[in-house]
This record gives sequence, structure tokens and C-alpha cells, in this order.
Amino acid sequence: MKTCKRCQQEKPGEAFGPSRNRDGLASWCRQCHRERGSEWAKENRERLTVKAAAWRATNQEKAAESSLRHSRKFAEKRLRYSAEWSKSNRDKRRATDAKHKAAKRLAVPAWADIKAIAAFYAATPAGHQVDHIVPLVSPYVCGLHCEANLQYLTSSENQSKRNFWWPDMPRIEDAQRQSRMFA
Repeated sequence: MKTCKRCQQEKPGEAFGPSRNRDGLASWCRQCHRERGSEWAKENRERLTVKAAAWRATNQEKAAESSLRHSRKFAEKRLRYSAEWSKSNRDKRRATDAKHKAAKRLAVPAWADIKAIAAFYAATPAGHQVDHIVPLVSPYVCGLHCEANLQYLTSSENQSKRNFWWPDMPRIEDAQRQSRMFA
């Protein structure tokens, strides 16, 4: 048993981390170290944010690899959370689905081949999703729901694209400047 110098509680040796002290154990228990670390991080959030951004800028490959590892590690947890959220927020989920369906309905031109679109969806390869090349809903452009605007992408490619990218996309600054000119 050892007494923590911070919380003054007597705890078993396993509650303390290793150290170069005489007894080989840290003077603060692990819980106190954790609490103090959290406090310090909150006090120095801006400093840590700048430091992390600088590291990501100089180590882009490692940062991308780390992000991918983290994403894969917690993918199942995210899916579970998403399913639970959808169950407990059915009204919001329905509203979102209705908005998406309405946008898709409005984006179907009269000349679109509905059978070709259905066949395209039916032929989706395993591990892929059907994506609209030019997004149906975007702050910059709205594409059409027709066979010429469909492609197969892996789910990670589709999620990274979101509604913000399409081929021959102008630079965002140019699009924003143009929208101000005609506003």
C-alpha cells in the first residue's frame, strides 16, 4: 500500500505507475495523473491544437495513415451509434430521408431512362456504392439523377467526396466570387 501525494488516499501498488523513486512507483496514483493531464490539456488547448496542426502538416503520410487506422478501429462502434441514434431519432431520420428523396425526385429529368438507372443500381459490385458524379445537392452545383451521372465508388471514396467535389470543379474561390457577382 502507498499513499498518493496528490489525493492523499492509500492505494495498492498497482494503482501507481513506474518511476525512479526508491520504491519504483510514481508519487501520484494513475487516476490523479490522468486527471491532471486532462486539466493541463484543457488549459493549453490552443497550444496543443497549433502543435498538432504543425505535426500533421509536416507528416502528412503518417497523419493520413493514423486517421485511417483510427477510422477502421472505430467503424463498428460508429455504425452501432448511428443505428441507435436513428432508432431514438426516427422523426429526424425520416425528415432527412424525405429531403433526400425529394431532391432525387426533383433531379430526375423527363428524358432519364428509369430502367437503366435501376439496372445500374442492381449491378452494384460488392463493397461499392452508387455515387452521383455531380452531387444532387450541393452549395455550388446540383446534378441530375440520370444514368450518365452515376458511378461506382468504394464507400470510403464516396464518403470522402461527400457533396463538395465533382470532375471539372472550379476553384471554390472562383465560384464564391461569381455567386457574389450575380447576387
